[in-house]
Formats: sequence, structure tokens, C-alpha cells
Amino acid sequence: MLAVASVGSFAAAGGLVLGGCGSEREQTPDASPQVDAKPVDLGTPGAERGSFQLTYYWVTAEEDFTGTADTSIYDPSGALLDTVPAAFVSSLDTEGTGRLRDGRVLNVAGSCVGHAHCYQAVDAQHPWGVGVQDRALVPFRTIAVDPKVIPYGTPLYIPELDGVAMPGDASWGGFVHDGCVIAGDTGGAIVGMHIDFFAALHTDYAAIDHRLGLDHITIRDAGTRCH
Repeated sequence: MLAVASVGSFAAAGGLVLGGCGSEREQTPDASPQVDAKPVDLGTPGAERGSFQLTYYWVTAEEDFTGTADTSIYDPSGALLDTVPAAFVSSLDTEGTGRLRDGRVLNVAGSCVGHAHCYQAVDAQHPWGVGVQDRALVPFRTIAVDPKVIPYGTPLYIPELDGVAMPGDASWGGFVHDGCVIAGDTGGAIVGMHIDFFAALHTDYAAIDHRLGLDHITIRDAGTRCH
């Protein structure tokens, strides 16, 4: 697929940042502490769009494939990028984004003249890969959609994700999800009531799938819940 939810991150990749101001009060020995209690307004999700099939995608890694390096891959100009195992190429074509052993991250770039496998190294603005409309993929935030069902760029709320701890490092993961995602990618297999959640790495996919144990989730418009 063209590579959903997630090496880039939004400033808000950890979810909603809730802040407040406190005040100091002079206390006497017999005075009771005074606490200002103000409920936090998390906002209200919008209308429900229904139940959607849930699948995942991630950045595949060459180091996870032990086969012989027998398949050459090229950039759009026809220059050789590397020679890698055929199984990795197959996974790269499926996931849309992959990481070579030397650390370079590649995104599917379409066909090349004279070559079957063509990829583009990502830039600093798209460290996890490129979605639709030149959108940067963001771990645990980007979802792939069928644009006939959900327009690209639509902010959405998934209640089943709200409150679930995401795996990964703090720079891009390791936070409690607030349920807010964005429709920022698509794929040939994403048709109708089906979303693909960008889960960063294969190990992160396995962790989230184990925690959720779901094959369908509820999609709602973001409303005022997601900023």
C-alpha cells in the first residue's frame, strides 16, 4: 500500500496536552489546604460513521528477513539502491515503507523505466514514510482509508483506542492514546468500511493487536474531542 497510524511524529504525538495554572496560598498551622478543582473539558466526539474493519501496517525492516540478498532495488532515476532478500522486497511492496540494514528508509515510488522495483529514500520531513497528498506518516496517528468513504485529511476519533497505552519510544510512542487519528493514507486493499492503522514497527503492531484483540472498531468524526 502507499505508506497509515504514527522517524516522524506530531508535536501532539503523545495525545492531548492538558495544562493548567496553580496559585500559592499562605497557610496557617490550623488552616485546611484549599484546592482549586476545575473539571477538564476533553471535548465531544462528532457523529458516528459506523463499524470499520481494522487492519494494521508498519515500516518493514530488512533485518527481519534472513534470505539471500538476491533482488536489486532502484531509485526513480534508475540508480541501484541495494540488493536485498526477495522476501523483504515483497514485504516492502505490501507495507509501502521499509528500512534497510544500513538505516535508510525507503518508500514505494512506483515503477521505474527498465526496473521492476523502484523506491525513494525518505527525507527529514517524512522519516516514517509518505502517505497521500505528500503527508508524513505518523505512528499511531495516521490511518489509511478508502477516500470514497472518508476524505483524506479528515480528523477522526476511535473510542476503542482512547486510554490504550501505545508501545515504542517516547519520541514517537510510549503514550496513552486519546483516540484521535487522521485519514492520511490509502491502499489498494483498503476498500469501503475498512481502515488500516499505521503501527510504526512490526513489534508495535503485535503489541497493539494483543492489547486490543479487535478486528473491527468504531469510527466517529473528531468533533471537539480532537485538536
